[in-house]
Amino acid sequence: MTSRERAETRLGVSGAPGVGKTTLVLKVVEVAKAKFTICGFVTVEVRQGGSRIGFDVVDIHTGIRVPLARVGEGQPSVGKYVVNLDACNFLTNILSGARCDLLVIDEIGAMEFKCLNFGKVLHSAVQNSPRVLATVHRNYIEVARRLGFEVFWLTRDNWEMLYAELLRRLEISQ
Repeated sequence: MTSRERAETRLGVSGAPGVGKTTLVLKVVEVAKAKFTICGFVTVEVRQGGSRIGFDVVDIHTGIRVPLARVGEGQPSVGKYVVNLDACNFLTNILSGARCDLLVIDEIGAMEFKCLNFGKVLHSAVQNSPRVLATVHRNYIEVARRLGFEVFWLTRDNWEMLYAELLRRLEISQ
């Protein structure tokens, strides 16, 4: 792969909390699996008794799941969540070892940036991947744009249209 071919497609999805950013990315991944090798990570909610108590990071390639943050007191924190620094090595290892046709990053946000070197490893992974699809926290849109992402704003009204646009831009047919 030449440097000219690297990360020519950098697509980000942002939107209000709960609008379906991760769900949208996972739906694209399901279709993309038939055409591309996929690597990266997704962040999933952890619920207990109907309440969100934290987030786990899941390696898309291996399925390994590691706690990223839980409700509690301590540092570093993002809102009511304490970030598990052990998950940082997991995240940076996933990005450092990213060798695939489509790199998925869910998400570019505050919790991930609590990890030492996340920004540097993220930059390198994006530069060295031919296609990148990421969810982007609304407060990190400018960070994503500086990395070369075109960021789309997801709403409940444009969900299907944006899904079709992402497939088109990634050159994936349904």
